[in-house]
Amino acid sequence: MAAVQVLQQLGLTEAEAGLYMALLSSGEATASALARKTATNRTFTYDRLNRLVNLGLASHIVKGGKRYFSAANPNQFLALLRDREAQLQAVLPQLEALKSKPSLSPGVTVFSSRKGVQTALNLVLKERKPVFVHGSLLGFRRVMGQGFDIWNQRRARAKIMMKVLTPEDVTRLELANAEVQELAEEEKAATATFTFGSRAVIAFWSEVPVAILIESREIARDNIAFFNSLWDRDVRIYSGVDGIVKAFYELIAEKNGYYLGVGYSWALARVYGTRISDKWHEVRIKNNVDARLIAYDDDKSLGYFRERMGRWKKFHVRFLNKDVCGPACVTVSNSLIATFIYTEGSFRVVVNRNMETINAYKRHFERLWAIARKYNSGTK
Repeated sequence: MAAVQVLQQLGLTEAEAGLYMALLSSGEATASALARKTATNRTFTYDRLNRLVNLGLASHIVKGGKRYFSAANPNQFLALLRDREAQLQAVLPQLEALKSKPSLSPGVTVFSSRKGVQTALNLVLKERKPVFVHGSLLGFRRVMGQGFDIWNQRRARAKIMMKVLTPEDVTRLELANAEVQELAEEEKAATATFTFGSRAVIAFWSEVPVAILIESREIARDNIAFFNSLWDRDVRIYSGVDGIVKAFYELIAEKNGYYLGVGYSWALARVYGTRISDKWHEVRIKNNVDARLIAYDDDKSLGYFRERMGRWKKFHVRFLNKDVCGPACVTVSNSLIATFIYTEGSFRVVVNRNMETINAYKRHFERLWAIARKYNSGTK
């Protein structure tokens, strides 16, 4: 957010904010010089300078019969904020006394504009209770800009736990003290629902954002129950290289288990690299997990997996034509099945914990394993 915009939010007009910054960069200047620098009328410049002086943001001295103005230290804005906070604290009891008693029906308030939406979402910080977010956080960041960064940092510092269900890859948003689960891409929308305490805020990330605040314990409770039903579902989605690695480790988390995969290739191995693969194998062997893979039978995949079989114990690979393997890499363990979908610049993993699906794919793997070719020097 530009400095002029921040100063406007602190109570200055756009012209006053621009004048203060011009004065700050000039060091000391007459009203006439400042009028020329800001391309504004001299009379208006005097009026704005007088207001800055009254706010304690500027001062003047007389030299040679002329008034020279200089800007106060920018820290003065912090003093102004403290003064305003003290004034507000003084009248808060009076304002609270005027507030009507809560109605039994849900209270609904509509906020329009970035400032209004920020006001609604700052209630999360005031409530200091866990917040359940369903929808677009990238929209929040795109529309609100620095407003999102400040909100997210304040939430993390206040140790407000956040759970997020989103169809987006939000790994770059630095969401401390938060848990994230991804939804299917088809669920993308330019909205987000924030549920916390007895309140819910529905935000619409349009060019002029809108937020609807609903104050109802019953609605908040139902929202959280629905959120948890999605959170505990059998199917989950991970994105990016981190998502691929996370799924790989979940597949070998159970000791004395099995790891059965179809559709592996040199191309997929390049995504996560040999260093990550070596660490994964160390954990797999420690957990006593036997791995069997069916890989593509192209030359690069044959060479890569031949080397890996020679290096690691309990690691067996056979080979099939790419068309027989299918369009995705599918891997089964004792308690989950992971489908790795990797295209140019896009990596997603669909993780399913449904035992019926796991057993069906395990049977399918064994049929493919029976017809797959072992590696030998005559292969291909």
